[in-house]
Amino acid sequence: MFVSITNKEQMKKLYDFLFVQQLDFEACFPDDGTKECDNENPLMNGKQEICAASDVKIGVWDGMDNAIRVTGKLTEEVKTVFYQSLLGRGIWKYSFFRNGKEIVTVEDFDDVLLNLDKNEIEILTSLPLR
Repeated sequence: MFVSITNKEQMKKLYDFLFVQQLDFEACFPDDGTKECDNENPLMNGKQEICAASDVKIGVWDGMDNAIRVTGKLTEEVKTVFYQSLLGRGIWKYSFFRNGKEIVTVEDFDDVLLNLDKNEIEILTSLPLR
């Protein structure tokens, strides 16, 4: 199911629903020497904090030149970064995984692909996310 979530309150509801579960995450960022996020380079939002989180792995992301892929457990520390990112533009590209299965993918900040079971979709639909 594809949805576009541009409302930060709706994205927070999605996070609230997901973050009670044991999940892993993957986030992708440019790695072109730019250190800080600003209006000119919003793709960096959350990069410093996620890269500094405990027990994350940083590797090359093949989806873009000079880019990294950060993976790890969705710990309280990382959840906080995702919640705080909602105060700004959000995080550019990331996914959440449950038992190795990709269940949510977000690209371009607010294009969301949900790969959840029928019951979870019904719960999310009732929140409302559309």
